Amino acid sequence: MYRMSRNLLTICFVAMTCVCVSACAQSKKSATTRNAVAKKGGTPILLQATTQTIHAGREESGSTTEYRFVIVWKSSKEPSAFFWMGEQSWQPCDVTRIKNFKPLATNKKEITEGLNYENNDPGNIAYHAGDTLELYPTTGGKHPIPNEIPRDKSNIIYYKEVNGKWMALPVNKITKLPSIAMP
Repeated sequence: MYRMSRNLLTICFVAMTCVCVSACAQSKKSATTRNAVAKKGGTPILLQATTQTIHAGREESGSTTEYRFVIVWKSSKEPSAFFWMGEQSWQPCDVTRIKNFKPLATNKKEITEGLNYENNDPGNIAYHAGDTLELYPTTGGKHPIPNEIPRDKSNIIYYKEVNGKWMALPVNKITKLPSIAMP
C-alpha cells in the first residue's frame, strides 16, 4: 500500500513538473515574439493629452488655448513630422524629448500640479524607439493638409516616419488644466 501511494505520488509530481516546464516555455516564447514586434516598430503610446486656456492681460487681446501631448515613440524609424488635427485647425507640432514623466496628480475637482515632466532636449537630435516626447502644436506658417489626410476627422495626431506614410494616433481624452491669467 505504501509503495503504491509512493509511486502514485511520484507520477503526479513528474506530471506537474512537466506541465509547469511546458507553461514556462510557452510564456517565454510569446514574450520573445512580442519583443520582436516592438523592435520592428509600432504605434506610439499616448501617455497624456492636456489643454490649457491662457487669458491675456488685456481684455481686447483675447485668450488662447494650448495643447500638449506626451507620447512614447515605439518605432525603430525616426519620426519626420507631427501634426495636430484639432476641431478647427491643422497645426505642426514642435517635438521635445522629456524625462521623469509622472502621471498628473489630481484630486477630485482640479489638477494640483503643473508640468509633470522635465525638458531633456538639447536640440537638433535624433529620436529613437522608447523616447518619451512632448508634442506642442504651434500656430503660424502655411502647412497644407496632405491629400491622404481626411478633413472631416478631428482630435487626431498625425505623424510620419522618415520615408513613410501618414499614420494617425487618435486622442480620446484631453485633460483640461486650470486657466492662466497673464498680468
